[in-house]
Amino acid sequence: MSRRNCHPPHHESSHEQHLREIVDELVPDDSQKQAYLAFALELTRTIRRAPVPDFEPCTKRVVQKWFGRGLSGRLMWLIGEAVLGKARIPKLE
Repeated sequence: MSRRNCHPPHHESSHEQHLREIVDELVPDDSQKQAYLAFALELTRTIRRAPVPDFEPCTKRVVQKWFGRGLSGRLMWLIGEAVLGKARIPKLE
């Protein structure tokens, strides 16, 4: 009896599932969804506080990296808006 896969199957966290839902809703090309999901996961790791007045340099580098890999700036923007909209960022009044 051969044991080819000794690791338990990967189960998505609720955070990953939420990001997958955002990507599924916004990215029309199924062949690109995995790349946009990787972008969304990496992006969320860099957002530590409200982007006021600007984003952290590491967040900007993530966007530049994925833009350089050919992802659409418009789709990355929409994904970023959806991620930030769900984040608990206090609104300035």
